[in-house]
Amino acid sequence: MKSKLEGFTGVVKEITHKADSVILTVETEEKEPIVTIFTISDETLLFNSGTTKEIKQKDFVKGQRIEAYYDKTQPRIMIYPAQITPELIIAHDSKNVGFAKVGIFNDQLTSEDNQLKLNITKDTLVVNKHGESIIQKNFAGHELIVFYTSTTRSIPAQAIPSKVVVLDDEEQNASNFIKFTGTVKEVTKDNKEVTLTVESDNDEKLVSMFILNKDVIALNDASTKEVSIDSFQKGTKVDAYYDKNKPMILIYPPRITPDIIVAHGKKGSLVKVSKFNEDFVSLDSELHLQITDQTKLMDEKGKKIKQKDLKGKELIVFYSAPKGEQKLITPSKIIAIDYVEPALKELNLLIEDNHFIHNGVKMIPLRQVAQYLGYEVISHPKRNSMYLKLGNGSFTITRGELKYGYNKSIREFQEAPVLHNKQTYVSEDILELLIPES
Repeated sequence: MKSKLEGFTGVVKEITHKADSVILTVETEEKEPIVTIFTISDETLLFNSGTTKEIKQKDFVKGQRIEAYYDKTQPRIMIYPAQITPELIIAHDSKNVGFAKVGIFNDQLTSEDNQLKLNITKDTLVVNKHGESIIQKNFAGHELIVFYTSTTRSIPAQAIPSKVVVLDDEEQNASNFIKFTGTVKEVTKDNKEVTLTVESDNDEKLVSMFILNKDVIALNDASTKEVSIDSFQKGTKVDAYYDKNKPMILIYPPRITPDIIVAHGKKGSLVKVSKFNEDFVSLDSELHLQITDQTKLMDEKGKKIKQKDLKGKELIVFYSAPKGEQKLITPSKIIAIDYVEPALKELNLLIEDNHFIHNGVKMIPLRQVAQYLGYEVISHPKRNSMYLKLGNGSFTITRGELKYGYNKSIREFQEAPVLHNKQTYVSEDILELLIPES
């Protein structure tokens, strides 16, 4: 998993105070400086790197060095100087010396750029983004702000952090999708695709272009049924959901192929796309589902499923407006989504293009798949074997032998590896171990 935050380091050159925000004009410290304008909102997290404490908008001063972090997955208007509302700003000052590292860390507590390894002790203060002290047993894969004062001279450098802020909470992980709500301003049809130009309903009036194809789940909120992508018209209000883990080209307006799009009428259902826990409470705590015999349960292909099949799936929930602040609702229909990481979708395509069936078992190209997943692959032709290594994980595989080495254990293939078209192929069951946990 990679960090969604992009950093910008520079010096504050100008400060503009407005009623509900502060605008910082920031320049990089280069011979030909790059200028960026950052609008600090009430949602922007602000910290001092030395004190590790939160600061206020009024605390910024000219000449101050800052690090601003913004969501690189969000569309931006491509103008210069760039105008960005950051998620986070870390301010530095000469009185309170300290360092901060923002990003994702792996299970060895090493940053994704391999620059810093953490040694967390009982004295390390761990808080969430609201400043509340929390007990965090697993830091791997989480977006962190790490505050520290010194490091070792090793590679990677090691530090004992004084404070760790865990940025991604349950609410942020409540869905694999980003939602864009707006009104269709233009419809363009080309071959088997339909492009919708959609303007957001908020004050910013952002424009996005959504490209609909045969793989998009297109729904109507009133009927709760799938509709043709050709049925979308100018003036229709839509909710488009697209994969937040999928890389985006930063152009404006962005061109996005959504995974789900819902057309809204005047008297349609409310729709929520979210992950739910075992008690069917959404991970953002907004809804609690009371599933009855009247609730239609379907998979994304329209096949009827049972309540147990909803577990662990992202759900599209159709429901009527609850009374008052009530969170317990009885949905009319639920569609379960089998979410696949974008990288794994590409891996599936790779395998579909290069596999064969041997003794009734699907065989896949070992080197091609392993290298795609980031493994170092070493061949030993004289022994007809291959050695794969990624992080602390390793495999030793020999053609013609059912048994193979996985770390310090012995495992067994469904079918022994074979040579096919001058490549080593193995049975598909190895993917369960081969695919790294995110």
